[in-house]
Amino acid sequence: MKVFRKYRVRMKSIGPKAIFDCIDEPIWGAWEGLFGLASNEVFAITLSEIDEPGSWSEKVEVLSEEALLPTARPASTDRPIRDGLYVFRSMHTVSEHVEEIVQLSEQAWRTFETGDNYVAEPVGLFKPESPDDNCVMWLLTWYDGFESWQRSRSPHPDAKDAFIKRHSLLTATSAIATRLLKP
Repeated sequence: MKVFRKYRVRMKSIGPKAIFDCIDEPIWGAWEGLFGLASNEVFAITLSEIDEPGSWSEKVEVLSEEALLPTARPASTDRPIRDGLYVFRSMHTVSEHVEEIVQLSEQAWRTFETGDNYVAEPVGLFKPESPDDNCVMWLLTWYDGFESWQRSRSPHPDAKDAFIKRHSLLTATSAIATRLLKP
């Protein structure tokens, strides 16, 4: 089984695009911060057949690393490729709520993705490979820009109801706005 591994790294004296040459495993996606990440930090998600973290060059300081499993999304291992806004949302919860959060997300996306006044697509909803009682799930959502993100705060009522129920299962959440880096 392929394992997604999410890293938050600090680039040492090199630009963010150099990230693709700094690890010995395939990078599924890499993002630099717009809001919420330091200017020398990058989120990188790798996709590997092995259960061990990759080896990074000395040009990178690994700030955090998490092994993640996909849930409802991504449906394939194809890399994200679209320009636009990518929002990483951490969703802190207790492990017994993970599957319900996945179900509520899938339910909400049926109408969320079809909004008339914004363009958005949930790219990935990940759960920890080995969740503890308290765990963090990660939601990665693409928007064509900040305007769509802002308008999506008022989605279809069915999506809104499911998002409210999902939120009630969380102990905390935060979002970081990013832009996709391309090799």
